[in-house]
Parts: sequence; C-alpha cells; structure tokens
Amino acid sequence: MARAQQPTPSRRERRAAERLDRPARSGSRSGATKRPVWRSPLVLVTAAALAIGAGIVAFALPSGGSGDTALFSPSTSYAADLVDAESLGADGAPVVMELYADFQCPACKLFAKEQLPRLLDEFVAQGTLRIEARDIAFLGRGSRDESLELAAGARCAAQQDRYWQFHDYVFWNQGRENRGDHSEAFIARVAAAAGVEKAAFDGCLAGSDVRASITGQTQAALASGVSSTPTLIVNGQSIVGVPQYDQLAGLIRQLAAAGSPTSSPGDAASPDDAGPTNVVAQPS
Repeated sequence: MARAQQPTPSRRERRAAERLDRPARSGSRSGATKRPVWRSPLVLVTAAALAIGAGIVAFALPSGGSGDTALFSPSTSYAADLVDAESLGADGAPVVMELYADFQCPACKLFAKEQLPRLLDEFVAQGTLRIEARDIAFLGRGSRDESLELAAGARCAAQQDRYWQFHDYVFWNQGRENRGDHSEAFIARVAAAAGVEKAAFDGCLAGSDVRASITGQTQAALASGVSSTPTLIVNGQSIVGVPQYDQLAGLIRQLAAAGSPTSSPGDAASPDDAGPTNVVAQPS
C-alpha cells in the first residue's frame, strides 16, 4: 500500500516555522550581563581622585606626637660653647632674657621655631644676649600632666647639656594638648633624637625630684605675676605673648646700649613699653 504524500507547507507556514527556530533578539538582550555601577568610568576616576587627595592631605598634616612616624628634625644648631644646661649665651651678656614657656603651648612653639633661631644668630652668638629657659607646667590636665612630663624630660636632658636639642624636638613635633600625644614613648623618642645617654636620662626621669623642681618653678612664676605663656622677662621688662621680632630686637639693642641687665621681675614694665604684644595662652 502506497504511503500518503505529505502536503507541501505554504509560504506563510514556512515563515512561521523559521520564526520559531530563530532566537528572539529581545531575549538575547535581556540575558546579557549589565556592567556594575561601580565599574563605570566616572565612578572609577572619582574614586582614584579621592584616594590621591587623601594621600596628599595625610602627607601634609603634622605627625601626631605619640605615633611611630619619624620625628621632624629641627633646623637650629647650637655651638657647644654657647650652651650651659638650660641657658644659651655668655655669662656676662648685657641683656638677659628669662623665657617662661609650657611645652604644650602652641604660641611657645611659634616663638621657638620662628624667633629663637634669629635671636641666636643675631644676639646670642655675638655675646649680646643670654637666654635662660624657665619651663613651667601651666596647661597640663588629667591624671598624667603632659606639660609636667615634658618639662621633666627637658630638665633631665639639661643634665647632659642636651636641653636645647630636646626643647627643639618637642616643639617641632608638638602634638595635641592633653590628648596623650606626649606619651612616655614620645618623650623617649625625643630624648633619643636629642642625643641623650639613655640610662642616665631614664634614671633622672624616674625620680620625683625633677618634677617637684618644675612644680616649684611654676608656682614661683605665678607668684611673680607670670600668668600666660610665653612670657619674656628681658632685663626686668615683661613681654607677654609672642612679640613682633623687630620690636623685640629693637628692645635688645636699646638695653644692650644702656649697660648691664637688671634682675628683678618685680621691676617689670608694662608690655606696652616693649611694643604691642599678644597674650595667647591663659591657664585655667
């Protein structure tokens, strides 16, 4: 028996079959993987710019006092024949400046970095001026008085004639006030950078006498009328705050021409006698 012949599909039927076999374009689009938003060029460029900016800011900011970053090195150097513990200059200098400062005081840092080097070159090295540091602890607060501890470290460094190196390293790397930046580790790093002999320094710092001496000096300063830092007593004339350098230099020249220094802070003149000054740090 003969097989029945299949009818030939019409043109419309063939086109319908082709459409069924062909992948739908819309389906291929919907199955494609979309690029995540974070991989867009704009987002990537913005993130890179923010990372670079953060790096620049971190590099520009001063280091915290108690971190492990390298200390900034002071630019001032001191001739050995000018250093006498906490004093700088000749014994017979016609002008004597008593420098009352707290190591946590930002204005004291300004004076130490900007004016002290100029005084050293222009007057101390020439035998005109003698500077006598009077470290006091006005600003320390809390269970650990950072101002007192820094001053104690400086006093112990002075026993090895490394006071001024210690002084400069502290101010060049001064941290935040009463926030723990001036820790024991920070003081040890400063002492090492200043070139002290560690065993002798540690032994000095472990005693209580050095702190009692600074506390007594602070109380004496208060009793004499010193109530903010820095305070300069220049041949008996009191300058409170950071003076303009030209006015301070003019006063030193005037006093040098007049002769030997007067010695009593009780004879201190008004700050206006030495030109305008700015009281910048008051103890609470």
